[in-house]
Amino acid sequence: MSRQSIGKVYSGDFYPSTLLRIIAWIKSMKILSTLLPLLVFTTAEANKPTIVFLIAEREYQTDETLPVFAKENLGDKYVIRYCKAEDEGSNRHVLKNAGAIADADLLFVSARRRAFSGKTMSLIRKHVADGKPVLGIRTASHAFALRKETLPEGHETWNDWDRKIIGGNYNGHHGGGKPCRIDRFPSGPEHPISKGVKLPFDTPASLYRNSPLPKKSSPLLRGTIEGFPSEPVAWTHRSPSGGKVFYTSLGHVEDFKKPAFDKLLLNAVKWCLEKE
Repeated sequence: MSRQSIGKVYSGDFYPSTLLRIIAWIKSMKILSTLLPLLVFTTAEANKPTIVFLIAEREYQTDETLPVFAKENLGDKYVIRYCKAEDEGSNRHVLKNAGAIADADLLFVSARRRAFSGKTMSLIRKHVADGKPVLGIRTASHAFALRKETLPEGHETWNDWDRKIIGGNYNGHHGGGKPCRIDRFPSGPEHPISKGVKLPFDTPASLYRNSPLPKKSSPLLRGTIEGFPSEPVAWTHRSPSGGKVFYTSLGHVEDFKKPAFDKLLLNAVKWCLEKE
């Protein structure tokens, strides 16, 4: 091959095309190095169970206490999503980010007397019908039952939610200002949810009246105020589709300051999501 032809190959063909390919490869590696951590993160997130917090009540400030609880106890092991409604006004029956419920592995409910749109309620009903777990605290027993309020057009209630899904029998509460002692329900079974929960402890929350519970509910803890019979304050249940349910009538702002209550909720989350 002549010197002239060699120069032609290197200067006109091989060198520029090869160099361009090398440059393109280097650029692709830089893009890949940027995208790889995102891909790993996305995969890791996809492998975590998703907990959706449905928060729609103003009495106990769970829009503040639950995110703190979730951040301190759940953030590393679970994907956390929130759907919320305003405290007052016409939008109190409008659940923002309701679509997140469709992806929930666990629906964590803290709501009081709301009637969401038919579309939103259908998401909640489907979650239950699919046998997925539900965890409710405090006013979740009467989450979807209105009282002295007109049902907005296109919205729905779920009046037997308490008895059929929560497994409760809410019929009001004792007056406030009466110290309530929380301890183990005498006939309650040994249960993973109770493990490591230091009892007894006190709560300033008014004691809900739930006696007698439906037969299929299994009480774990009871609350007692002086001069009145004890009441169940925490129990497990199964929805009609077989999904796990845990409910506690605790959930006062002060309850979240007690390690025993946080432990109770953490154990309940784990139990609800544990595969059988």
